[in-house]
Amino acid sequence: MSIEAIIFDLDNTLIHRKQAFEAYAERFVERFIVAEGPEKREAVIERIRLADQDGYRDKRELYTELHADLELKNPDTTVQEMLGFWYGEFHKFTVLMDGAKEVLSELRSRGLKLGIITNGSLRSQQAKIDRVMLRDYVDSIIVSGGVHIEKPNPRIFELALQELEIADPGHAWYVGDHPTNDIRGAQSAGLHTIWLEGFMPWAEKGIVPDDQIGSLREIITWLDRQSYSANTEEGAS
Repeated sequence: MSIEAIIFDLDNTLIHRKQAFEAYAERFVERFIVAEGPEKREAVIERIRLADQDGYRDKRELYTELHADLELKNPDTTVQEMLGFWYGEFHKFTVLMDGAKEVLSELRSRGLKLGIITNGSLRSQQAKIDRVMLRDYVDSIIVSGGVHIEKPNPRIFELALQELEIADPGHAWYVGDHPTNDIRGAQSAGLHTIWLEGFMPWAEKGIVPDDQIGSLREIITWLDRQSYSANTEEGAS
């Protein structure tokens, strides 16, 4: 089986969203929320982290809730101000997953086409990608907000394959952390899948990833195994 392309999720795959959100939440509390003392501050940040639902919460809904439930430094602060802070500041906290650029560079040096598929607003996701300068490392970037299709809809994976000019989805692999959006979605479009463990619990029934890794750097070792298996099969034929 030849591998022509590897496509990646963005948040908690190529970039460490959980780490970025913790740093952002610190700044958000500093700017808007009354939280005296380290214990209170830590409890408020944890409250915000849980309410965010790892980024899957609608942002207006999230900030409407936080505006109502938390003690504001300035009672005149509006939900719109909080939303503006999110859109203006969160991307500044973006951090790469350990080894992300090294892995992408190595994969490209081996002749593979590379892509990103991510759910989210076009503005926010593009800002994060540009903040850590990932654009030049991949051949295709599909943001759900730009195409009005979200993972796990197989159509968004098909769009990426078209951009990468991959005719057979069986020659492409998808790497992501979310069992439903990434693994089920990619498999429904015919791609092979690698689950990046450690961010989302596995709650999907009836599907299993084709492979799984504990860190992004393991992609290279995985690819070496695939190449060895392919060479062995060719030698035996």
